[in-house]
Amino acid sequence: MTRPRPRWRWLGWLAAPALAVAQAQTGHVHPAAPTAPSPFAAPPGAAAPAADAPPDPAAAWRAANDAVGAFPRGHADILRWERTQAPPAAADPAPEGPGWTPQEVVRRALQHHPELLVTPDLAAPERLRRLQAAAAVARDAQAAWIEAIAARQLRRLAEEAHFAADAGAELASRARQVGNLSAERALRENLPAWEAQERLAQARAAEQRALVHLWQRLGGVTPEALAAHLPPALPARPPLPAADEEPALAARQRARHPDWARLQAEAERWRTALPAHARAALQATWEQAVARGLPEAPRLEGPAPRWPHAWGEALAAQAALARLQRQLDGDLRLALAAARRADERARHQRERILPARRQLEEETLLRYNGMLASTWELLAAARERLAARQALVAAERDAWLAWLDLQAVLSGLPLTDRAPATDVDATPTPAKGH
Repeated sequence: MTRPRPRWRWLGWLAAPALAVAQAQTGHVHPAAPTAPSPFAAPPGAAAPAADAPPDPAAAWRAANDAVGAFPRGHADILRWERTQAPPAAADPAPEGPGWTPQEVVRRALQHHPELLVTPDLAAPERLRRLQAAAAVARDAQAAWIEAIAARQLRRLAEEAHFAADAGAELASRARQVGNLSAERALRENLPAWEAQERLAQARAAEQRALVHLWQRLGGVTPEALAAHLPPALPARPPLPAADEEPALAARQRARHPDWARLQAEAERWRTALPAHARAALQATWEQAVARGLPEAPRLEGPAPRWPHAWGEALAAQAALARLQRQLDGDLRLALAAARRADERARHQRERILPARRQLEEETLLRYNGMLASTWELLAAARERLAARQALVAAERDAWLAWLDLQAVLSGLPLTDRAPATDVDATPTPAKGH
């Protein structure tokens, strides 16, 4: 699928007529640092001087007027001409349908795990263990699928950001050559292009890594072939549970844990087996043993009461159940909190940050058309909007991963400690000036 051209692709040619006029008026060229060959062709009507020919002011003036006359309608003609001259955009693999759904991803992942087959003769604990293991497979496969979709989106945005930064660097190079830009300012306009090139290389490596991880879980011909089954963008997430649903979620989580029912039954059996006075004596003796043994292990000494075997069994069962309950409740609270924070961050990026960046770019374009803003400010606004789009994709990806972790916790799995995601760096706005 061929990517649509960014709406700001004409910025690299925005000042072509003005630069031609400036070159005619300047009459000399300041020395500049060597630069890479320009990816842009010369505007129509601009004659290319010989490398060793002395500057001819009259010929340069005529060439400048020809270059200006070639675009009588300004930006509209520049846009039309640039689309015919620019190299074709890189194409992604042709999609095969609308892309796989999360359910299809899980189905393909489970096909590689015959050991998780649930048969009618399985005991309840073993059945729950296999269901829990299947939930882990589903979480990992869907997480890899989300990572791959987001990595491809981020790579596409990195390509657009690189083009915007490269357009600014090309424009700065031309202005530097005709003496309209200082070496310091030209270097500041080249830095975003070099940084964008490095980020593009990182985005391409991340996309390849994500596709390989997805292929390792789903199989297929090649990792690259899986790209044809990815949807073009991250799908909408299911809604998060409300606060009043937490007790029901805790009950569901405990019912799916393979050890909860067994430990609860053991603790209840020992609780009913001991008389009330024996349970009180057990608790008091245990607390004294803990205090006496600090900071080492609890111990009984001296005239301590007899410690029957039943006391030890009852105390162990009660402690095991309490530990599991704290683990499950703590994982559920943390998973819910992480999912809600990630959802709020994505909503903030989607509803506030990105619309504000888009509006700032439109306002900068209006100011540019009124000759109140420089081309550099317009290019910077485009880069900042792209950075906001990248931040949104990263936030949506993190929200999806947090949602998947919550579903795994509800299946009785321990909470996954994911490494914090690296936020997309905002592109700094260069100093103002024409």
